[in-house]
Amino acid sequence: MFIALLLLLLLPLQAVAGDKILTLDEAIQEVLIVNQDVRAAGYRTEAAKARIPQAKALDDPMVGVMFEDVPFGDNVTHGEQINYRIEQKLPFPGKRHVRGKAARFDAEAAAANASGRVRDVLLDLKRTYYEVYRIERSLEVNRENQALLRQFLGSTETAYAAGKTTAANPLKAQVELSQLKNQEILLHQEHQTHMAHLTAILNRTDHEDLRLPSRLSWPRLKATLEDIEAMAVESRPELKELRAAEKRDRARVTSAKQGLIPDFALGFEYNQRPNREDAWTGTAMINLPVFFWSKNRGEIREAKASLQAAKAEHDSMEIHTRHELEQAYSGVTASQKVVASYEREILPQAKTTLEAARTAYASGDVDFLTLIDAARTYRDLKTSYYESQARLGMTFAELERLVGRDL
Repeated sequence: MFIALLLLLLLPLQAVAGDKILTLDEAIQEVLIVNQDVRAAGYRTEAAKARIPQAKALDDPMVGVMFEDVPFGDNVTHGEQINYRIEQKLPFPGKRHVRGKAARFDAEAAAANASGRVRDVLLDLKRTYYEVYRIERSLEVNRENQALLRQFLGSTETAYAAGKTTAANPLKAQVELSQLKNQEILLHQEHQTHMAHLTAILNRTDHEDLRLPSRLSWPRLKATLEDIEAMAVESRPELKELRAAEKRDRARVTSAKQGLIPDFALGFEYNQRPNREDAWTGTAMINLPVFFWSKNRGEIREAKASLQAAKAEHDSMEIHTRHELEQAYSGVTASQKVVASYEREILPQAKTTLEAARTAYASGDVDFLTLIDAARTYRDLKTSYYESQARLGMTFAELERLVGRDL
């Protein structure tokens, strides 16, 4: 009895929780926490950072034992002597530092690449979010127009029954209503597709119902194109990755040249001799890079070529970034103007025209087709308005992706 009562109390709370509206900011925060692609990018950054101490580390020391002149069939302790040996390879001073620098810049490049992947996920989220918003508003307009046409249909059927109009008017209203119903079916299918994608980005189960706000606050671009370009040079992940790759390859050139410098190996040996006094032996070895003409020179040429490639890729990316920013900036400013035009002029005028057509039709000054056209025009303009809003949000998100930071 108690459990049943508890379930009855929790059901309203669950309904309220399920009806929670998901804002874009909340969706972004959720994606940064639960999205698997975002988490994978973070792990790749951690993996790259973990390679830095590995690159600077010394080689493992070699430890061994050698038994000398052990007679066959006797214990190893009956040999002439037992030698315990330890040896350590020591690279020339400065080599480990340069290898560490190369690994650190490689980690910076990996972190920038991961940042770009996260930005791609956020761009995908925003595009999908705005698409869902556009479709939901289009469905809203569709239902409003269906209700309006049902009113028209009822009035024309009454007029036709009273002999005040022909059968063509109810037929036109019915055809228009059928078209809206078909459009509603297609919008529902499109809504399900984008909603499934949004659910996947949020790493939620398929059966969860997401609710978006009925109205959004749209971004306003206040920075100049010059300011945007300066931000992109500093923050765009692709440029940061190429700058880090250039520094890494420069360090690798230095490391390749250091390959011409010999390394050292130091060893110590303790000689345990059963029949004589124990002794010790020390060794110091140096490697000789005598095959530099085939090995080291090729390594240096390879490192220099990689460095030149990184420089060229960085210069190319800067040029492409500048042109892409110009296009995205133009798209955002144009979308802002279009949305403002709809709000200030187009929609108020279309609504006034529809009301005038309804009044004129009621007084018999215009025919039913004129009324239908006015309703269709207002519906199409309102739908275009929501499409322009969604386009503004998408182009703004694409501009942020190019810049590599929130604007």
